[in-house]
Amino acid sequence: MLNNKNFWLTLNAGALILHAAGVYLYVTQGFTNPIVQLWGLIVIIHILEIPLAFLAVRERRILWSLTMINTLLFGFTWWVPARRGLYHK
Repeated sequence: MLNNKNFWLTLNAGALILHAAGVYLYVTQGFTNPIVQLWGLIVIIHILEIPLAFLAVRERRILWSLTMINTLLFGFTWWVPARRGLYHK
């Protein structure tokens, strides 16, 4: 399962849905909504993952900007399969 690209893409789609819901609920209800608070926590975790992502994909020679953006959006569900060569060969 960990070497299945569709598994990771499904997790990435879930992350995009969470981001969309988080932004929408933040704009409409503010930070008091528990889903918005969860979304904020996940964004902070993704920011903290950036150094790990750079270490994980350094041998793949992926652009730093792509690494930053994808880690902010998807977190480990992007850099783990990228390290395994599922996204960038």
